[in-house]
Order: sequence, then structure tokens, then C-alpha cells
Amino acid sequence: MKVLWFTNTPCSAAEKLQIKSHGGGWLKALEQELGKYPEIDLHVCFYSALPYEPFRYGNTHFIPVQRANRASKLQRLLQRITDKNHDAAEIPQLLQVINQVNPEVIHIHGTEENFGLIQQHTNTPAILSIQGILSPLSEKFFAGIPAWDAFRKESLKAKLSFKSAGRLHKTLRRNARREQQILQQCRHVIGRTGWDKQVSRVMSPGSSYHVNNEALRETFYEARWQKQTVGTTLRLVTVASDAIYKGFETIVKAARLLKAYPGLSFEWTIAGLHNASEIVRTTQKWLKADAAQLNIKLVGGLNEQQIATLLQESDIYCQVSHIENSPNSLCEAMLMGMPVIASYAGGTSSLLENEKEGLLVQNGDAHALAGAILQMRSHFEEAVTMGKNARLRAVKRHDKASITLDLIDIYKTVINLRAS
Repeated sequence: MKVLWFTNTPCSAAEKLQIKSHGGGWLKALEQELGKYPEIDLHVCFYSALPYEPFRYGNTHFIPVQRANRASKLQRLLQRITDKNHDAAEIPQLLQVINQVNPEVIHIHGTEENFGLIQQHTNTPAILSIQGILSPLSEKFFAGIPAWDAFRKESLKAKLSFKSAGRLHKTLRRNARREQQILQQCRHVIGRTGWDKQVSRVMSPGSSYHVNNEALRETFYEARWQKQTVGTTLRLVTVASDAIYKGFETIVKAARLLKAYPGLSFEWTIAGLHNASEIVRTTQKWLKADAAQLNIKLVGGLNEQQIATLLQESDIYCQVSHIENSPNSLCEAMLMGMPVIASYAGGTSSLLENEKEGLLVQNGDAHALAGAILQMRSHFEEAVTMGKNARLRAVKRHDKASITLDLIDIYKTVINLRAS
């Protein structure tokens, strides 16, 4: 079976090309799992800033497509200034890839890019996997910090480099309009949460919905969280990004409440952010707070082994985003068996059952988040039990062999529907 993927990341090709890839580790894991099945001939197409010839790496064929006006820092700046897409020029390149590969089925990963626009130009069966969904994300973008406050408090550098929150939101809304067009064309959608099913039924009413969970990074299948008691200092951990809707301001507010709580010693480590991160600077100015004085430790970007070690050394994982579908960082913590607290937003309620596999709190509610942390600390035996329950659910949900076989069955179903 010849399968063509369109992806936002280079998957395992990032290693060969020495590209620093942000995110998408689960997609690399799925690619490598599919590579174990000799009947699958997998081709992966992705956008690249530099020109590369197609190549084979491992068991996968890769087709990089050079992106217009992205090769240099100046070109990338001009791209942000003009804020124009190049769909008209890029779609013919993608169609050329389809003609060259001649796949039996096309799998488009995500609606963030323009890959989904190829559906109206090809008769090859196409499936689209939901990752995030831009339309509701654009509505939640300023849920934590109001737009005007973000504009007043963010740095001059962000404005001059056209990376301000307002500019990013404008681009997001533009891409969300394209996403609507893409989803309206879909005949087959892959999702994994009640939220993405509900939203896709509205935005892609003519499509069939297929369930396929995500494979996670290998390290988190092997690592185990094994604490039984809390030390003198409660250790909290969150994996975050610089996006304004990821809820860093909720962490600062909750830390301020915990700091004032009698007799509590805690440290809240944030992987993925550092002192120079734009959201850190903006939030501290807005709330007149100093993260370090609130026992928040910013450790920057970490690799998967470093994150796994950090989770093993911590007591509670906290996911605080204002909107998510199925955050992989939360799933990884669950797979390791950690006690977890997650914001009740998007698809998180499909990932864990409240008070059985973790605690859910309303997104943006710092008081509820702080209260949930104190609850887990005071009843840590129950938290450990919830972590064990979370692991049982995550092990089943993220079983790579089952996920891969389910995906192959979806491919066969879609191909057979076309033939019938």
C-alpha cells in the first residue's frame, strides 16, 4: 500500500537534515511504527526553508518542498511583514508530489497548513487528521491576557519583528478561514477526542469520522514515575510553549496564591520557557510579578529524556492551557503514571476522568488550580492512585501496535470505499 503523508514537521528526517524540529515527536513515532510493516510504502512530504532532493531515511521516503520566501532571516521577516500566504504557488508543487508518488491514499496531518487544499484537485482518496483546530483556538487566543494588555506589555522587539500577539492572532484568523475551506472539502476526518468530533461535525458536515489515537515518544513508554510520598518541598511541573493561550499567566496567579498559603514549600518548574520568553516578560509586566520570587523555575527547552527525568523528580504535573485537543505533554505524564491536573478545555476531558485519573479544573481559574494542587498534596496517596489509574488508561490509549493497525484499517476502508 503506497501512502503519502503531508506533515507540518520533517518527522525522522529532522535527524538526517539536522533540522531543529519543534514538536511533532508523536508523528515521528507513528512514522517509525508504520515502517515496521513491509506492506506499507510510506512517503512523507513536508515544507523546507532550503532546497533538498527527495531521499530515503530508514524505511520512509521523504519529499521536501522548498517554501517560498523562507530561506533567509530577511525573507522570513519580510514574510511576517507582508503576512501573505503562497497557496497559489505552493499547491501546484504539492500536486506535483502527488503525481510523482502516485499514492493509493493521502494522509494530511493537521489543518494548520495549506496541505488540505489539495483535496479539491485530486481524485486520490484523502484523509485529514485533526491536531488542533484553528477556529476555536482563535476565539480563545486572548482568554488569559486581554488583547489590549498584551499589546501594552509585550516587548518592542516583538512588535518590530512582527511577532506581536496581535500580529500572530491576525495570521491565525487568516489561517482559520483557510481551515474552514479545507474542512468543508473533507470526506474523511481522523480524530481522538469528544471535542474534535463535535467541532469537526460542525465544520466538516459531509465527512466520516474515524478514531485513531496518537503514538507518543519512546522515552515515555519506558520511564516510570514511582514516588509514594511528598518531600518537604512540593515539586510541580509543566511543559509549555511561548504561545499566549497556553496559560502561563494562570501559573503565575496560582503560584502567587500558593506562595501565600501557610506552611507550604513548593517549586514549579516550567520546561519550554526561559526568562527571555516573550510570554514570560509580558505576563510579569502585566501582573507586576517576578516568576523567580514565586518559586517558578524556568528551564527552557529540554529533550525528551530530560523531560522524562524532570517528571520523575516531580510530584504533580499541571496542564494549564486555555484550549487544547489532546496535549501530548499531559498524555506523556499520564503514561508515566504521574498525578496530573489539567484544565477543562477542549478535549482534555476525553483524556482523563475527573477524580479517578486526575483532577480537572476550569481553564484560567487560578484559585481552582491552586486548590487542586493543595488537595493532591494533602491526599497524596489518592493522587498516587489516580496516577496509576491514569497510566492504565494511557497505556491502552497509546499502544503503538494498536494505533498503527487501526490506522492501516482506516486506510484500507477509505481505499475500498473509493473502489466500491
